[in-house]
Amino acid sequence: MKRLAVIISNFYLLTMPALVWAAAEKAEALEKKVNIANLTGVNYFFAKWYNENMWLYALIVTVLMGVMGMLIALVTDVILKMIGMEVSKIEHHE
Repeated sequence: MKRLAVIISNFYLLTMPALVWAAAEKAEALEKKVNIANLTGVNYFFAKWYNENMWLYALIVTVLMGVMGMLIALVTDVILKMIGMEVSKIEHHE
């Protein structure tokens, strides 16, 4: 038990400066706004969401990243099937 307490306290002492630095950076980042005066189209759309509600922006960007990943995987799967590779079978040899 003593060994676990030492490991936890060392982890805490090693990460605390980084956490304090990150909190200071985060406070500065929350005050920054994107200048949308010269933006149009998709750039304006996302910048406006970022300025108005960062949580909504983060949620939308995360979902879009997942969708884009799925699209890339689907296109890759189709291309590999077209050239003759079987990608849906997973064979386990033990």
